[in-house]
Amino acid sequence: RLSPASSASSPNLAQYEYPPAPPSVSRTGRLWDQDNCAQLDPYGDVVQNLPGIKAVKMKRVAGRTEALPQCIWSDSVQHLGEDPWPAHAVPLFVFCGPDRPRPAYREEVKFMVKEDKYVNFGLRMRCGGGDRYMGGSVGLVHSPERREAYPGQDGQLVTITDIIVNPDNTILVYAVGDLPFKVQRAWMPRGLRGLQCAIVEVEPAAPRSETILDTCDQEAGLRRFGRLLRAAAPEAAARLADPKEKFTVFVPTTTALNAALGNLRDEDLAGRRDVEAVLVAHIVPGKVTFEALYNGRSLTAIDGSSLIVTFKTWPRGDPRVNDLLVEHMDVMCANGVVHTIDGLLTPRPAPIGRGRR
Repeated sequence: RLSPASSASSPNLAQYEYPPAPPSVSRTGRLWDQDNCAQLDPYGDVVQNLPGIKAVKMKRVAGRTEALPQCIWSDSVQHLGEDPWPAHAVPLFVFCGPDRPRPAYREEVKFMVKEDKYVNFGLRMRCGGGDRYMGGSVGLVHSPERREAYPGQDGQLVTITDIIVNPDNTILVYAVGDLPFKVQRAWMPRGLRGLQCAIVEVEPAAPRSETILDTCDQEAGLRRFGRLLRAAAPEAAARLADPKEKFTVFVPTTTALNAALGNLRDEDLAGRRDVEAVLVAHIVPGKVTFEALYNGRSLTAIDGSSLIVTFKTWPRGDPRVNDLLVEHMDVMCANGVVHTIDGLLTPRPAPIGRGRR
């Protein structure tokens, strides 16, 4: 048993001319000196050598087999009108090559990503790690020096709609272009292996939408429907030109109108009540987008005609209204939405009154 005098205690440094070297000297072999020993001072400067996407080639998507309406982040704040838009937190894709992908507003593009950290993050998004399944909103920034995003840096929002995993450990990203933004604050969350997230401020500068009637005039495939409305149904045309009212219009394409009307000119159809009845049967009060449609939903046109929406393919593929194929959905307008169809809808039959005796 040890006596109190010999028990373990702090060494008496007074017996040394100089303080003894710490035990790490025997393990590292480095002579210890308090003056030149490296200190662990925290690094507070801009982060460098971040993971970046080096070379990427953006390709425009001409069209998908079954085109669905692509909703982007700015659609969720359009209802705010003149009020300021909220800040948005998004992950950042940093491109350190000559440039980053620059899709136009609502333009669908695709690009290949092969860097491991971004591939792993893309797999998380594909499996539901984003703000919705198979993708979500991300920010695209360009940083040739691979530095941390700084406040005020420019970028662009895109909405990833599909991610395809290739056998060579790369991913093919389908995205729809949104509005530009400025970074307010950036940080690197744990678990993302150096990838960044940022709070961004998006300027409410979405391209101004036209009214339904102006949209029909500008689109070649819808132009004849607009001309017929002005000629045969001027009252309905005036309502569709009013930005204060909201409508959903199932517009027959110019090809469908030409096939149904044959050689008849627009001037020959002006003022005809039967033509007016057919045209107003395509106009539904209120704004009904694709997201609000479901199999068997019933809509009522402004003349009382009943329109039934069905989907031939589960869950919401091959949409039809009164058994007419809907070719393109969600053409957004200032006073509603347009869905194009490949035929003419039949108006409600006129009520039969009893004859007088």
